[in-house]
Amino acid sequence: MSNAATVHISSDQDAIISEIEIAAPAERVFQALVDPDQVLLWWGQAGVYQCTEFQADVRPGGTWRGAGIGPSGRFEVAGQYLEVSRPRLLVHTWIASWTGDAETTVRWELAPSAKGTMLRLQHSGFVAHPGIGESYRGWPRMLGWIQALLEKGETVQERKAS
Repeated sequence: MSNAATVHISSDQDAIISEIEIAAPAERVFQALVDPDQVLLWWGQAGVYQCTEFQADVRPGGTWRGAGIGPSGRFEVAGQYLEVSRPRLLVHTWIASWTGDAETTVRWELAPSAKGTMLRLQHSGFVAHPGIGESYRGWPRMLGWIQALLEKGETVQERKAS
């Protein structure tokens, strides 16, 4: 199996689905998704964008927020946790500064695999907001960043600029 993340668009054009296999247990992958200190280690790359702030109240109804610097300046993304089943499932809303007030949903599924954990992301809600799906083609890159942190210890600061 390739180490790169896969990506495809759902047949109804409502969701982007991306998967990557990570050589780490599900609990470790889950922690990388929600722990503020860890998120700041993997979320970004020089010349692309970098998350510099992250907060999370990881429980159904709890909120989360990330902010940072991108090519067009400062960005912010935030939402509310809808489902939390540690370490197998995390579902939250997603509202990003670059897509206005469009609210979509991100679903993270973590399943055991031969290598460790299969991380599957489904970002949905695009049919209700025509045109914004193009803004989210970068999910495979983000999954690769999580994989690089957990498998090689590679952080944002060590990652080469693109």
